[in-house]
Amino acid sequence: MKKTPSRLLTVILLTATFIMIFDPVFAAFLQDKRPATRPSNTQRPPANRPPGNGQRPPGNGQRPPANRPPGNGQRPPGNGQRPPSNRPPVSRPPTHRPPTGHRPGHRPGHRPPTGHRPPIYRPQRPVFIHRPPRYSYRYHPYRPYSWGPSWHPLGFFVAALATTAVIIAINNQQYQYDNGVYYQSTTGGYKVVAAPLGATVNVLPSGYSVIQLEGASYYYYGGDYYIRNSDSYQVVAPPVGAFVTSLPDGASETTVNGNQYLYYNGTYYQPVSADGQNGYEVVDMQEQ
Repeated sequence: MKKTPSRLLTVILLTATFIMIFDPVFAAFLQDKRPATRPSNTQRPPANRPPGNGQRPPGNGQRPPANRPPGNGQRPPGNGQRPPSNRPPVSRPPTHRPPTGHRPGHRPGHRPPTGHRPPIYRPQRPVFIHRPPRYSYRYHPYRPYSWGPSWHPLGFFVAALATTAVIIAINNQQYQYDNGVYYQSTTGGYKVVAAPLGATVNVLPSGYSVIQLEGASYYYYGGDYYIRNSDSYQVVAPPVGAFVTSLPDGASETTVNGNQYLYYNGTYYQPVSADGQNGYEVVDMQEQ
């Protein structure tokens, strides 16, 4: 009977020791089992805001599909977008352009502008006027001229020549001449070349013009100049001071002393006006 209190005391001490050792673990275990009554500070509840005015509806960051009605690419009004403008269609009156080749002010056989500017000639050395021109400078647009369907500009290629073509031999070179145009044989056909100086022909085609200069008569056709020798016509260099009303296709523009000149087949032409008619004067230009 005396051992009973000592055993009871021993049990009480062991129980107290056990509670002191395992009480923190037990308290933590009980705290983990409690339900969370407060939301985490890092997580915010979704804001129940009505859609519109540039705000996105709640979700996972993806935009809802835009319900755009099919149409002509206009957006429906709303959400800061402008409403479509209902403008009436603009009705313009039809433009009545004259057909090509029958424009007012064009001469028969005159080629209409091709829509592109002629190339710019750039001499290798500075150019100066060696002899003062006879007429005053007056710029006017350059429009290539054609002397008819049988005339062709420099560089034009034909596969065969007409039976009326004749052979002209000069300076150990052979040319074919037909209706005011000079050709040389090339691969697969013939190419139009400049008239060789000194070549003579019996007749000139219709459409040539006569230039009176310092008591002499010059005949001008297709950009080439001739003088009369008894019963034939001989090709000569362009005479300085000659005034012509048209230049063939292939002339290029160049600027000298701030003025625009035309360069064709080694000759400079100054745009001028004589007796109220626009034309071109052969000027004596030299390179320094």
